[in-house]
Amino acid sequence: MDGIAAWLAKITWPLVTRVFTALGLGTATYVGADNALAGALNAVRASFSGMTADLLNLLLLSGFFDAMSIMSGGLTSALAWMVLKRFALQTTGQSS
Repeated sequence: MDGIAAWLAKITWPLVTRVFTALGLGTATYVGADNALAGALNAVRASFSGMTADLLNLLLLSGFFDAMSIMSGGLTSALAWMVLKRFALQTTGQSS
């Protein structure tokens, strides 16, 4: 029984270490990118403080801030996919 457990540990340990490494680096990358994009959005919103109320209302009605949030979410998710591909834990399409 000890031989089977040791054999399973020997087989699965490289996969486990690779998954934990990818999770750690992926989480750090995702959190860092999310914080950077949130800071950029807050800086853009703060830069609009000198505008008139009518112009700000026009931007709000046009959905400018929602569009900025959607684009930053897309950038964050693209970065997360790039990290997953780099560690080969996820594949898209057929491999040739």
